Amino acid sequence: MIEITDVAAEILRESQLEGKVIKIYNTRPPGDVPNYAIGLALPSEGDKVFESKGLEIHMTPSEADQMQVALVDYVDDERGRGFVIHAGQGDVCGMVSCEDCDKEIC
Repeated sequence: MIEITDVAAEILRESQLEGKVIKIYNTRPPGDVPNYAIGLALPSEGDKVFESKGLEIHMTPSEADQMQVALVDYVDDERGRGFVIHAGQGDVCGMVSCEDCDKEIC
């Protein structure tokens, strides 16, 4: 399950281009600890498509299976500005949904 914060959704809506889709992808080679990024790209046949805040997010099937749970946020503070993707159950437990944590209490 991929959840997008309201702030990130607003920025993504403003960034959309005709013919392009929002994609989340792993920037590291297989076997390394994943590092996810978000961008605009052409859709690919076989993409898994998730919906949050009225936006569709595309991922390859293998990356979608690897990620499982993510929260996409946008920050603009003293550290800089940009999208932050908290991926994996350990990082997002309690931020997305308790049922995604496989725990009785988040």
